[in-house]
Amino acid sequence: MTSTSKLPVVFVIAFGAVFAAAGLAFATALASHPENIRGNPIVGVVVCGIFILVGGGIIYGGIYGFRAQKELAAVEQSQPDSPWLWKKDWATGRSESRDRNNAASLWVAAIFWNAIVLTVSAFAVPKMWRSADPKVFFPIAFCLVGVALAVFALRATIRRLRFGRTYFEFASLPFSPGKPLRGSIHLRIDGSTPHGIDLTFSCIREVITGSGKSRNVNRLILWQTQANIPQAAITPGPMGDAVIPVDFVVPGDAYETNYDRHDDRVLWILHAHADVPGVDYADDFEVPIFRLSPAAEPADAPVFAGDVNAAPAFDSDPSDVSPPADQKVVVSAGATGGTEFYFPPFRNPLRILVLFLVTLGFGAIAVALQFSKAPWIFRIVFVLMDFLLIYGVIRSAFGSWQIEVGDGKLRATRALFGIRTARDYPFAEIDKILAIVSSQSGTNPTNATYTLRLQTKTGGRVTLADAIDNRQEARWVAAQLEKQIGLKLDTHVAVDNVFGVYGPPPQRGTVPANAIALRRGNRIAGLVALVFMAGWTTFIFYNIIAIKHAIPKRPTSGQQVQRSGRIQRVIYKPLTDLDIQRLQLLPEQSQAEELLDRAIQHDDRARDLFEQDIAMWPGGLQFTDRMKELERRSSYSTDLRVRYANVDLNLAIYGWAKTQHSADLLITQAQTDKSARAAAVYQMGMLAGRGIAYDLIYPVLTDYARNDPDAYVRQWAVEGIRYLGTDEALDQLFYSFTHDPSMAVRNRAGCNISDCGNFMRKQRMRMAPRLIALAADAQTSSQMRNWCFLALSEITDVHLPPDAAAWQRWYDDHGPDKMAEFEQMDWWRVRGDE
Repeated sequence: MTSTSKLPVVFVIAFGAVFAAAGLAFATALASHPENIRGNPIVGVVVCGIFILVGGGIIYGGIYGFRAQKELAAVEQSQPDSPWLWKKDWATGRSESRDRNNAASLWVAAIFWNAIVLTVSAFAVPKMWRSADPKVFFPIAFCLVGVALAVFALRATIRRLRFGRTYFEFASLPFSPGKPLRGSIHLRIDGSTPHGIDLTFSCIREVITGSGKSRNVNRLILWQTQANIPQAAITPGPMGDAVIPVDFVVPGDAYETNYDRHDDRVLWILHAHADVPGVDYADDFEVPIFRLSPAAEPADAPVFAGDVNAAPAFDSDPSDVSPPADQKVVVSAGATGGTEFYFPPFRNPLRILVLFLVTLGFGAIAVALQFSKAPWIFRIVFVLMDFLLIYGVIRSAFGSWQIEVGDGKLRATRALFGIRTARDYPFAEIDKILAIVSSQSGTNPTNATYTLRLQTKTGGRVTLADAIDNRQEARWVAAQLEKQIGLKLDTHVAVDNVFGVYGPPPQRGTVPANAIALRRGNRIAGLVALVFMAGWTTFIFYNIIAIKHAIPKRPTSGQQVQRSGRIQRVIYKPLTDLDIQRLQLLPEQSQAEELLDRAIQHDDRARDLFEQDIAMWPGGLQFTDRMKELERRSSYSTDLRVRYANVDLNLAIYGWAKTQHSADLLITQAQTDKSARAAAVYQMGMLAGRGIAYDLIYPVLTDYARNDPDAYVRQWAVEGIRYLGTDEALDQLFYSFTHDPSMAVRNRAGCNISDCGNFMRKQRMRMAPRLIALAADAQTSSQMRNWCFLALSEITDVHLPPDAAAWQRWYDDHGPDKMAEFEQMDWWRVRGDE
């Protein structure tokens, strides 16, 4: 009976409330502090919306599910001996299509998936593609999955609109074992069905193993029969629809439909399929198979164990089988005068293609992982899995089987690339020939593959042929072999047991048989799979979902640059000719790292060599952990020439050559791609700071710094201006410092005036009077006034109390001397960390 406990629904609602609350909290934070937004705000809006919608959906699902449980429990209590009346559609004498909600479910999944993946990929893929990052295949693969989901949802929608609300109308209720199953399928058909309607009636045991992420739904077809309804037998219905007659016989000892256990159920499914122009028709209907009264005595069937288990009710079928219309097995006369059955290579091209594409996907991931920082276990596992898949493709495409019966023996031959292995089995040793369901997806018989298996009288099992995709062909070949050998005809299809040991399924009025008991090996395998999936999900989330946007974060002025404890500093002696010879033997990345490190330590020869070679490295360098640290250190060097080397490094890594063409591309990118505009204006400033298209870039950069509606873009335009090194650039920074509505932009403009960027000390000193005047203005805010005093201290190396009058007195007395000092020093000496 259905449980109506409130505890599960309370847990579900609480779980959904956590999602919704997280989305609302994030949205509130973004709305109240927009200046803290980093990157495109659309990303934040999408993330908030997804969390809120998911949370709301979970809450609604929990409430709706609880109400449905209460209604079902009430019906079960009112009709305890009539389970065929428990479902609403059954009680009305019909079965609604099990696929009627597929379109809605697929659209929800497609929208949810694509909202996350496309939003993240829009910002991650361009940068990863430009930098030739192998991990770019991960978001692309996720995007392809989203496209596939959208296509499936569209097909399901077209199918629903085309065929209408389909249902199977019962001729009687319930359908009982040993009695006919009659009724009619109603649907709307707007075209011809030249091949008729294929009907498949199946008894399915649905077993659920594991839980959570390791939850698996396994469906075993215990019994199945098929029929084709010709187009002439389809009649018009009373509502303008088409009526397809259904007439089967339920086996007398069949299992009943049973839902007593959620993890072990028995279902009877009627599957209908028709090849029609456009989207094919396909439907599944669940049929109630019940005895009018439950069994009077408990089940006494033994527990079955082993690799092959057929349901006790359907363990034998003495009926002969006619050959299939489109058989792929080649039948000919054998060398011994008997019969030869030959299963050639490439007999299942569609399955081979799917397996080949899956192998390519795993291969791409395995290659990408070799260039990433993924844990070694993932790289090894994916390589091994890809090798297994490659073997599977080869075996499926080029493997063949040959069975020859005659002269009192059966010869089974297997061949791959001309290498043949054969073995003979005398008729006296053969117990039976079985057709086995080796793999099954869903209830559609076209989704199953079958194996022919020989069982000896001593219990041995031998595969005679596999990958047979036609149930009738597998049964027909098994029947022909049994006839040739002289065995009792048995054409039932058995099932490979994937659960270890299990007994008969649960039935009304019987004592429950042994519950499914997984083998210990299966439990260990499940645990290993769970751990692997958890680790892999964490790795993908870190590299794809949590990827940073195009612009790296940089420390503000006055902020101590953090040094990684994992990277040990190396103190170099002056560069020698031997060092240069050694460097030339190293990879470009190692050369660049050592030369830049030496340049930061004021080795002029290393700096000159770095500037000479950097032009040959665009696109060949990467931001390794060491290079990131060197990039930070060089940006705060006391040598302006090292800061120029820092610019050259960034341009090389971003892939921009110092040419007019690069300037044109960056300007175009900023104009056409809003998501990449912040990165473009930042790199534009670097390019102009190295003397490339300054007159073209400066007005564009100034316009973005002043007028772009996105504060994030204005901030990175200000960061780009710091590389220009001109007086007019300093004037523009002062304008942003005093006029920009965003305090984040003002903060960066003030830092760039004081000591960030590529300005000489005498240039910065020119800004001192303007900063003093701003600090003395009564309308200046306290925050701005504090920033003015900080900038004055960093420009002049003088520490005074935060008082505008004190600074004015100092400037009047010492300002000209300080300016003369800066004008006389080497132009490249600037204030910095090292």
